[in-house]
Amino acid sequence: MKNLFLVLFILTTTYSQQFNSLDGIEDSQGNTILLYRYGSNYFLFNPIYKLNTSSLDEALLIQAYYNTFPGGDLAKAVNDFEFFPNDENNFMNVGYEINPDNHSYIARNDSIVYGEIEGFERVDISKQDPQKVFVFGYNYTLRSFDGGFTFPADSVYGPGGYSRFWISEFDDEIYFGLNVDVQLIRNSQIVDTAKIFFNENTKLLFDVNQFHIYRTNKTYWGYTFNVSNNKGNAFTWTETYRSENPIYISIDSTQSGVIYLADGRKIYKSVNNGYDFVFYKSLPSKLVGIYKKPSSEILYAASKNTIFKITPDSISIIKSLPFPEEEYSWFPLAVGNIWVYDEYWTEYWGGFPVVTYAGTKYMKVTKDTLIENKNYFVVENEYISFEVFAPKMFLRVDSLTGLIYRYWTELNDEYLFHNLNPELGDTIFYPPYPENPYYIFEYEQPINYLGINTLERRYWEALPCGCFHTLVKGFGLARTVFNEFGGSEDILKGCVLNGIVFGDTTFVGVDEEENLIPTEYKLQQNYPNPFNPSTKIKYSIPSVISTEGRNLKVTLRVYDVLGKEVATLVNEEKPAGNYEVEFNAAHLPSGVYFYQLKAGGFVETKKMMVVK
Repeated sequence: MKNLFLVLFILTTTYSQQFNSLDGIEDSQGNTILLYRYGSNYFLFNPIYKLNTSSLDEALLIQAYYNTFPGGDLAKAVNDFEFFPNDENNFMNVGYEINPDNHSYIARNDSIVYGEIEGFERVDISKQDPQKVFVFGYNYTLRSFDGGFTFPADSVYGPGGYSRFWISEFDDEIYFGLNVDVQLIRNSQIVDTAKIFFNENTKLLFDVNQFHIYRTNKTYWGYTFNVSNNKGNAFTWTETYRSENPIYISIDSTQSGVIYLADGRKIYKSVNNGYDFVFYKSLPSKLVGIYKKPSSEILYAASKNTIFKITPDSISIIKSLPFPEEEYSWFPLAVGNIWVYDEYWTEYWGGFPVVTYAGTKYMKVTKDTLIENKNYFVVENEYISFEVFAPKMFLRVDSLTGLIYRYWTELNDEYLFHNLNPELGDTIFYPPYPENPYYIFEYEQPINYLGINTLERRYWEALPCGCFHTLVKGFGLARTVFNEFGGSEDILKGCVLNGIVFGDTTFVGVDEEENLIPTEYKLQQNYPNPFNPSTKIKYSIPSVISTEGRNLKVTLRVYDVLGKEVATLVNEEKPAGNYEVEFNAAHLPSGVYFYQLKAGGFVETKKMMVVK
């Protein structure tokens, strides 16, 4: 029957598979055995695997699944598990099953030894006497005195207005739990009045010095790390760290006071029992768990797709999941792909916005090329973004992690450009100044785009403007917005991806006519715009002769908002033709400027913006 359940799990699960936790034990030969949940976002229904870090052999430890059928559900959830001390072969686990009715279970290894309707939340094994096993539910506790094989009826602690969840590692007569007001208790006495919302992020660890106890939990306004300096008694608990992200901790059972704490994609270290933390390492993605190998400098950390081995001098990958194929469509890179955008300009006159259609712009993958033995796609565009999407970029996707890297020719190295498998709040940093945020993943939402139901992600750009861009799954870059006292917006109207046309790919432009003799005066919008520090201005002069029989006198000047001339770009006679001139505003402050073309009786003025 277990094999049948495994087949059903594989066939019916459609969610992206990922790591959802990380812990570990040491075997009798001193090898680290990592333990992790692997599956969908349904944490409790994730199977638990073990990985020998020396041989890299992986094996299923505890099965879990959730399958929905027309006639009902089949499910097994693992709420908690714990290995017996100094024994890598035997463990206890608790959870519940739907098969077909709902019931909770206690299991020793794969064998269920006890079951009933009431729920079992945690299991603890005495470190003084491993024959004592404690199983905790809400308002009651079951005990075994023969190593978890039986749980006699007279071993049950009944309701008492509180729920036990942990026993002390150094005295199994001392327990910790929560009262009805979700406050921490020690042997029924309230010892910390902070609100604790018990879930998979709630953890209690005991320092080898037998005095300090460390706790992580969810509470109002986020997640906290707390430390007690006297065995968890009242008036000894202090909150020393708080985050909006789940917090994961690991301690060294051979070193007092050493704690590692993971928050988002960063890891911090404390050597004074958690009263102060200093930055230790940063990983590419948010972490879901860490494990410290005792008596060593080795730390293991897991993100959704990767397990890392970390030392003071190195970070290496010991296991990674294949990147889901469908996630590449958030930014589809293939030679020949092209995106066409409608561009709109917003100006404010008398305090009211005036929106003007400015034509179309494109982005396309023109070719691939080899740089330092890595294959990059060359992506070019017509200044559709203030800064993030440069006019020419060299991009590649790491197929193991889903990270997109950009080779910065100015810096002669590659840097992280985008993450196709991000967590909310993930930040990309600006390569020239690595301490500065570049853009941040704000949210993901359902959207109907070009007639297809899909998902949209918005990224706020940490630039001196109201800037953001969006990616749409299946299409790529869908929108760029610049806004500072006016601005621009580029909206995807169509694309060609892998030879398939979506939406309207009509390009409004006269590129093919640029080498012809113009028949009319024309002053084009500068690009890029906004800009820093330089931009280009194109203009056209038709075949017209002055009254003196010479070419026309042409001037192109730049003015500030007060009408003061700040630059003369052209001041000479010009024959008919198409021209382009570059304007460098390095010496000018940020702001709005106007450029004006005069030729014969023709005069036209346009606005541009300098942003520094």
